[in-house]
Amino acid sequence: MTCPLPHQPPGAVDTASPTSESASAVARFEAVGGSVLFGLFGVALFDQPMLPPVSAALEATGRARYQPWARAVRTAAADQLIYHGEDADRDAESERLMLLHRDVKGVGPDGERYSALNPQAWNWILYSTFFVQRGAYLALTGDTPTAADNQAIWDHYLHKTSGLHLPGNSAPIAAFPDLVAHYEQRIAELRVTSALEAATSSVRLSPRPDFLPAAIGPLWRLSAPVLGHFAMVLGCGIMHPDVRAKMPITWTSRHEREFRALTTALRIAYQQLPAVVTDSPMARNRRKYERLAARYRKVGLTSFAPDPALRPTAATMR
Repeated sequence: MTCPLPHQPPGAVDTASPTSESASAVARFEAVGGSVLFGLFGVALFDQPMLPPVSAALEATGRARYQPWARAVRTAAADQLIYHGEDADRDAESERLMLLHRDVKGVGPDGERYSALNPQAWNWILYSTFFVQRGAYLALTGDTPTAADNQAIWDHYLHKTSGLHLPGNSAPIAAFPDLVAHYEQRIAELRVTSALEAATSSVRLSPRPDFLPAAIGPLWRLSAPVLGHFAMVLGCGIMHPDVRAKMPITWTSRHEREFRALTTALRIAYQQLPAVVTDSPMARNRRKYERLAARYRKVGLTSFAPDPALRPTAATMR
């Protein structure tokens, strides 16, 4: 469970239509993305600031370093709109994000120019987010996806994020095996950057979130180190091993045991607790809507052709 990327030959695309099994895997993948437990694996996103131009952009804005909780909440809100919102809301949020990221550009501390909409940096964020969701999906469900499942899951993610795709040759990679190969090639470019060190420090220190009342400060200070440690173990546990090796931590066999114990407990919780408890508000609302829509669809007729059973007979016309 410590490597989210299966090693497959590039270009080995399964061109067959998605099977019912693959459709089921896609449904489970999306359900995990709509679970509040998904957020526990957020440290796995730290492969993003390992890319120097991404780190430069994050440090220039300062929000990731000085307002980590506020930024995390905004990111989670945007993700919910894009992955679980209605088409109109998803499109509007995607357009907003593309527009605002145009302002994120400049020159990094290494003297290199950076831009959030540079295809390599922009797509790296999309790829990273996908593999984090896929890693959480594997951890919480215990699934072992087939090649067809992996392609179907990736196709589903591409559909959901279509409003965030750059045009032409800058569009995201289409074939899952090619995506895996590309991700593994880019690992060589990752570094321990200032943004990564700030993000790691934030998890370890775990400052009290602004949205929690100051009265729980003492309790938070007691529990924060444990929560931060668990978050680090869960996030690093689903990372690609070569990415995890570049994290400013030393991954040990004890961490591996903790990861397996934590994911086992979370998997049981995810499978046993009712969805109304584990769903995010947006996913819970969407699930309720789909239940109501299915119930209303059952009311309708399957044909508007005349029903012989309702035609009047000679006896009833007397």
